[in-house]
Amino acid sequence: MRKIISGILWLLLANSLVFSQSNIYNPTEFEKNEGVLLVWDYSPSRDSITANIAKAVQQTAQVWIIYYPESAPADTAEIRAYLYSRGVLPMNLSFIPGYTETLWIRDFGPMILYGDFGQGAERFVMDAGYSAYGRPKDDSLPSQIANLWSWEQQQLDLEIEGGNLIFDGLSRGFASKRVFDQNPQYTPEEIKNQLIQKFNLQDFVFMESLDNSGGGIWKHVDMFMKILDYETIMVSSYPEYVPDYAVVEENVDLLSGLYSHFGKPYEIIRIPAPPKADGSYATSWDDEMRTYTNSLTINNTVIVPSYGLPECDQQAYAIYRDAMPGYKIIMVDAQMLTILGGAIHCITREVPAENFMRIIHKKVLGSQDYSQDYYLYCLTESIVPIDSLWLHYKINDGYFQRVPVYIVCPQYTGIIEGLLPNDTVHYYFEAESGDNSTTYPLSAPAGYYSFWFNGVDLSEKKASFNTVNIVPQPGNGDFTLYEFDAPIIKQLRIFNVQGQEVWSVKNTQEKSFSTGLKPGTYMIVIETIAHTFRAKLIVSS
Repeated sequence: MRKIISGILWLLLANSLVFSQSNIYNPTEFEKNEGVLLVWDYSPSRDSITANIAKAVQQTAQVWIIYYPESAPADTAEIRAYLYSRGVLPMNLSFIPGYTETLWIRDFGPMILYGDFGQGAERFVMDAGYSAYGRPKDDSLPSQIANLWSWEQQQLDLEIEGGNLIFDGLSRGFASKRVFDQNPQYTPEEIKNQLIQKFNLQDFVFMESLDNSGGGIWKHVDMFMKILDYETIMVSSYPEYVPDYAVVEENVDLLSGLYSHFGKPYEIIRIPAPPKADGSYATSWDDEMRTYTNSLTINNTVIVPSYGLPECDQQAYAIYRDAMPGYKIIMVDAQMLTILGGAIHCITREVPAENFMRIIHKKVLGSQDYSQDYYLYCLTESIVPIDSLWLHYKINDGYFQRVPVYIVCPQYTGIIEGLLPNDTVHYYFEAESGDNSTTYPLSAPAGYYSFWFNGVDLSEKKASFNTVNIVPQPGNGDFTLYEFDAPIIKQLRIFNVQGQEVWSVKNTQEKSFSTGLKPGTYMIVIETIAHTFRAKLIVSS
């Protein structure tokens, strides 16, 4: 049986590292996925939306189109020809048979988790109740997929749609309070406990339903909120005159009072909900509800609904771009979906990667206290042994380099050495296991996290840096620049570990220096006409 390589014990059995079925892991949307399931709707007004989603997804993941296996308006050859005509490529494109009645696979489709059923950790299907809509074929799709792919299946003994279940990936889930009305046989506490148990959570939060904002009877949380990463939640904002304005703000207050897995409040990002085509907003449950939070994150790509409203759509694009750096933001027209009560997220269902592997990291962003050697921490979880773990970083506008992450409990540690007070650091993590790999964030290397130091004038940062060898090392404070051939040194400065300049010399051709420094660790920065060099200096006596 395969072992889990893990740094978080709350997901493990107390006396074992074996991934057990009783210790389920529920992957979240923004972690590594194999692909996306889509239902072919046989509707000309919506087939183009499916094609546009498939075109976007196949650049980063597999696309499975579920087609009706019996008599239908189009067979797979015709569907494929239509997709090709819309710019979809043959790569990462497959068709699987499935008996369905609608395209809302987010709600009735398989929720795919990891568990151990005696053959090692593997994916399995969780099937929630979906009996209230008179669509038995849709309701049976999780079983169809489980049988087709020979996966185990478990039942969630609740009536709840997938669009009303979202997770932060580490400890908490969210749903609207509509689930209470759907399951009157249970108390709210019993519903909460069942969701915590089935999805291996520490907490579950029920949001107030938006009763007067359109979208139909479903009142799903994915219509007004989205989890971007372990620490960040995006929530719609509405004008104050919209009937549900106060309800949305009450939900924001609730979310703002919650702490993420890392013990700090979630970051809440607001994104204005767009109006209808006539400029008005919904005022009743059965009106059209337009939203930008009903998007799909699939590996390094985010597919966001658009509505033919250039100003609103462009603003939403910019908010996503800034909130999820490095991700490919692709907008797909969803006007034919919102009139039916849904959008992009509602017609997609991601399939997590075959081999579960993730990096858990509390982001370091913005202004930080200066440290010459900066320590960054992470943990990993994987059902396959991790061969290597790397911290990639670049300083200012330089190139990415990598250093190993030391796997030492309780946290794995990567060290960036030799930083200066005016440096800006950009970084991401990468884990490798055979042919499998993952990064955090998944948009890396295009996307990364950045921090700098307090009181820094960023306009002074240098564009590139090179290393120089110092001998002897360690020494008594006297040193020579080994094989250093620059004819003139414009300035040589030495900084202590607090970032204070403690010695300097200007405009010299010398290569050997006597500093008289006390024992300690220092950073040397050398500026020539063409380059800036840096090196660590260790004074031991």
